[in-house]
Amino acid sequence: MAFPVVRWHIMSLTAAVFLIGFFVGIGMALFRHPIYGLYTYIAVFYLDAPHRWWGQGLPDIRWSLLTAIVTALAMFRLKADTQRTRWYKTYPAIILITYTAWLWIQSPWALDAEMHRECAIMFTKFIIVYYMVYSLIDTPLKTEDFLLAQVLGCLYLGLIALGAPAPGGRLEGVGGAGIDDSNTLGMHAATVAACGAMLIFIKRDWKRYAALVSVPLILNLVVLTGSRGAFLALFMGGFVIFALRPRENSRLFYTLAFLGILGFGTVASESFWARMQTMEAAVNKEEIMDNSAEGRIVQMKAGLRMFTAHPLGVGHRGFVTLSPKYMDSIYMSETGTRSSHNTFISTLVEQGIPGATMFLLLWLWVLKSCLVTRRWAVAKRPMCEVGVMAATCAGLVVVFVGGQFADFLKTEIQIWLFALLAGFRYLPATKSGVSAMRRAVSRAGHLRAV
Repeated sequence: MAFPVVRWHIMSLTAAVFLIGFFVGIGMALFRHPIYGLYTYIAVFYLDAPHRWWGQGLPDIRWSLLTAIVTALAMFRLKADTQRTRWYKTYPAIILITYTAWLWIQSPWALDAEMHRECAIMFTKFIIVYYMVYSLIDTPLKTEDFLLAQVLGCLYLGLIALGAPAPGGRLEGVGGAGIDDSNTLGMHAATVAACGAMLIFIKRDWKRYAALVSVPLILNLVVLTGSRGAFLALFMGGFVIFALRPRENSRLFYTLAFLGILGFGTVASESFWARMQTMEAAVNKEEIMDNSAEGRIVQMKAGLRMFTAHPLGVGHRGFVTLSPKYMDSIYMSETGTRSSHNTFISTLVEQGIPGATMFLLLWLWVLKSCLVTRRWAVAKRPMCEVGVMAATCAGLVVVFVGGQFADFLKTEIQIWLFALLAGFRYLPATKSGVSAMRRAVSRAGHLRAV
């Protein structure tokens, strides 16, 4: 009996440290500033105590939801910024609120009532999270700090992954709640890697070195997941960074890009590259195309037939429920069902025409934001502004491209990035580093006109 007692003591000590940090964080959010609650929320997300070995003795509560509610309540005492667009009037917030309302409206006819209710509750929490991020991260410097928190969080996951088993050659169960499967974890890590790469370029202080140390381990995390979608999404994110990058110090950018490609090639294993080659087979429609790639095509066709039969959607996880009726058994998983492996197809089937319309409108707004960032870069606006805009756009492109290979509808990092991007699209003049110059130029032009 002595050995179990010693082990329980070690676990409870680690859990006690987590509890102390948690209550200190929400205490500072209540009595000092709500931004401490936001960073406590991020820490809870990455530490994911309920799924770690040291967190088994902790109370069974929804830590992230509790932190979000406490932080949102603490924010009520903040004075509203009259020069900034209210959070609920921003384009992503309008889409998010409407989408969540539609989820609740669908509840009576959802095929999987329990899973659909869980999804509706989660999106309701996402509204709170969006409000927190948009309201508290309101300057370029705060955005850099927020992105760095994601980098450090993924660094923690990357360190855990070094000693974690990888059954079947793919890393599973490391990310925690919401990002525990290999595809979602790979996409999440690729998104953060794209943001971290831009931090290395635009920063000049210790944050550059922190990102420089973290990004290689995050890239290794992408490799360990063996996700083809994450690899392609990371490639597209790199392309977006190249297109939207600040035009200052191009030599440093090319040097960092070369080192990044070299580093990724170094950490990538033979099994990873072998799995990536199946994408070429899928494109060329060769006979050697593996069942995973071929199955995705079958799933898309089945999804279109499901949508035709249910234009208003069948509720969350409805594709899984209907899959045995629309797909051959050879494409089913061990449970006898199959998910869509495509975010848009899932939205089309499960939320119908209203959900698919909102999905497309939101991503068209992201495309417009990329064009805005491109104009900012060409106009040589401050590097800090252009850099974090480019990082946010690149991260969202990673989510979108990765979503063509897996269902990332409930991926939380996209909510964070939508809020950050909206904050910049609705950035008031007083928050910009060039606002004083613009006001002076405007005033001088007015006097000349008079």
